[in-house]
Amino acid sequence: MVKKIVFFCFGPVIKYHYKRFGVGVLKQNGFEVWFYDFSPIVSPSICKGAVYIDKPTSEDYFQFFEEKKAIQAIHELGDECFVVVTGHYQTETFKIFRALSRANIPYAVWSVSVNATGMGEQGESSLWKFFFKFRSFNLKKLKRLLYKPALAPVFGIRTPDACMLSGEKSLEFNGPVARIGEKTELIWAHTPDYDTYLTDLHKKEAEENIALWIEPSGPMFPWDEFLPHMNPVWTVEQYYPSLCRFFDYVEKELGLKVIIAAHPKSNHADDRPEYFGKRQAIPNQILPLIKKSKFVMSHNSTALSFAVLEKKPILCLTTAEFETDIAVSRAFKVVASSLGTTPINVDATPYSIDWKKKLLVNEDLYLSYQQQYLKKADSEKLNSWQILANHLKQSSYQCK
Repeated sequence: MVKKIVFFCFGPVIKYHYKRFGVGVLKQNGFEVWFYDFSPIVSPSICKGAVYIDKPTSEDYFQFFEEKKAIQAIHELGDECFVVVTGHYQTETFKIFRALSRANIPYAVWSVSVNATGMGEQGESSLWKFFFKFRSFNLKKLKRLLYKPALAPVFGIRTPDACMLSGEKSLEFNGPVARIGEKTELIWAHTPDYDTYLTDLHKKEAEENIALWIEPSGPMFPWDEFLPHMNPVWTVEQYYPSLCRFFDYVEKELGLKVIIAAHPKSNHADDRPEYFGKRQAIPNQILPLIKKSKFVMSHNSTALSFAVLEKKPILCLTTAEFETDIAVSRAFKVVASSLGTTPINVDATPYSIDWKKKLLVNEDLYLSYQQQYLKKADSEKLNSWQILANHLKQSSYQCK
């Protein structure tokens, strides 16, 4: 019987993650909850370069700086334990997955975060296609090929006992990454944003004369840029002036005030940063702010799900810097198209925007987006971690 749940995290953990991963819900259901933070081993660049806020200090949080100690800790987890892995199988995480497999501890992969760009690996069966796309091959690229999820069983990596999913597309997009096997149980839950939406479902907010910008994680406070294979395409010097120029236009044209929904990983020195043109930046209030707003602006943030659920008009913004990267540009276009709009290049001045057309909401597309990326139509309308708790109480996973 499972009594303890341990989250394996490959990126730095902050207090925000305790809510994201439903610690309170799981504890209310009688489970002990721990966090194993392997980021110093798996993502050392983030640990050294990212700006930390609200780092956990509780006794249930363990951070590992040495691979040997991390592997030892995995083997010492004991019985009555269930692991939830919050990251993908790849070169950097191979030894963690191998230790987990050898310890024979039941585990689930958390594969709920996906959007219209198809984030998550696809086409794993086409290994030769993956091989031949490299014009020059080296040891690093060879390791990438060898540690593709499709080859995981060759190295003794067990398929997960369960896989937590969200919308219909999460299985298609994340399936290869999660290495779902024939005996892997599919747990249809939701995205973290949908869980937040459920909590605030009946809380009403009067609409105000504001437009909301959903701040991404950077470039002022880089985080994801330190991940392997990420090539930042924005600079502080160009990014913020471009945004502010467009915000000025919005405020003048529509008579609105632009408010910044601060990213959970940002660390603004004051609530009216100079780089946002002294516009108010408000942390930890994104859903109430979306409810209050006339419309929402973003790049391709997963937080757009709140705007979809609240049926708010969405402007997808791009910049000249983003447009230099074909993959990033394509991703923005795919997300915008799935919402019935097209990206606006804030550097393409003078602006010529048909506001009546841009601020229309296609409710059919919004409903489709919700079912494909946030919550499967027939999944339970419960918090994701309550769904997992119910599943674990009814299951008979064998620990060691």
